Amino acid sequence: MSAINFLNKKLVFFSIVSSLIVGCSSTDAVSTNNNVEFNHELYDGKSTLGLTGDFPPENAKEAILRGDKAYLANDSDLALYEYIRALSFPTQKHADQAFYKIGYIHQQRQNYKLAKLAYSRAAMINKDNVQYASSIGIVELKLGEQDNAKKQLLRAVKMDQKRQGKKDWDPNRDLFSQRLLIDDNSPLYAYVGLGIIADLDAKHKSAQQIYLTALRQNSRSEKTLTNLGYSYYLDGNLKQAEIINRRTTTLYPNNKRAWSNLGLTYIKSKRYEDAVDALSRVMPREKALNDVGYFAMLEGDYESSIDYLERAINTSPIFYAKAQENLKRAEKLQITAPAVKLSKYRDNKQTQTTVYSITNTTH
Repeated sequence: MSAINFLNKKLVFFSIVSSLIVGCSSTDAVSTNNNVEFNHELYDGKSTLGLTGDFPPENAKEAILRGDKAYLANDSDLALYEYIRALSFPTQKHADQAFYKIGYIHQQRQNYKLAKLAYSRAAMINKDNVQYASSIGIVELKLGEQDNAKKQLLRAVKMDQKRQGKKDWDPNRDLFSQRLLIDDNSPLYAYVGLGIIADLDAKHKSAQQIYLTALRQNSRSEKTLTNLGYSYYLDGNLKQAEIINRRTTTLYPNNKRAWSNLGLTYIKSKRYEDAVDALSRVMPREKALNDVGYFAMLEGDYESSIDYLERAINTSPIFYAKAQENLKRAEKLQITAPAVKLSKYRDNKQTQTTVYSITNTTH
């Protein structure tokens, strides 16, 4: 079974979203003897001594199946142990699958450097695997390696377009085109990742076109909808931002980022009470009031800012230092400063509780 089919059929757990030597280094004490401790660069779990009482696996395939079983039983340490044991056999027939699954576990644990290392080894064995390229790009994006991520994600999309018959696909001409092909076997998060990069480059309409392409594969994709709603917000298209963010919160009421995006959209529209209601879904009410006051201040609406900051202070059961600080600033600006506008692009100086990193693809 290929890695892509393994992913799409959801038989196990995959959902997404340098020069290396295959196998174990000379410093790794890996053994098929389950009573021997090992120290492997791709293992970060508990001690392996006594981790499993089973007889050692007879081959790499059996070790991988044991790893799958352990992961489904929510024992990711044992899964890592078994996948790494799969690498100790002379044959490397299934090594790329083992490395890929090791990378996925590390990605889930937010150990992105180890995830990249494992994914890269899988890609060295099978360089034409679209899922491996996509996964490397996603973790590189998590690591802030935007240029490297873009290269890997473009490579994944190019392979995907070629698979679907578009052998002449040119990313410089066709990336943001409605002519992009996508089907159930396409690496969805490679497309979403490229949309995120476009938003980071302030190419919001291009980003939206990619997200809309991704929605043709899965119209209910939580990650795609969340990023699309935020892209519309960044682009100043508040009507579409509200529509998409409301849809996302309806489908996924526990999606904190979607509620925050909806709140930001309401603030930008000066619908402050609606914003408080939305933000209160993901934070205490006094913090929601503080955020509304803070962003109203950045919009130059000092009168409303002071009102909401005072309400935040009065609502908080304890001394609210951040709101007090914001209130003093708003009162000073009301007297001395001209109105300022909140940039439609994310800036660290504009960040309080509700502004999320655009590269956050964990939901």
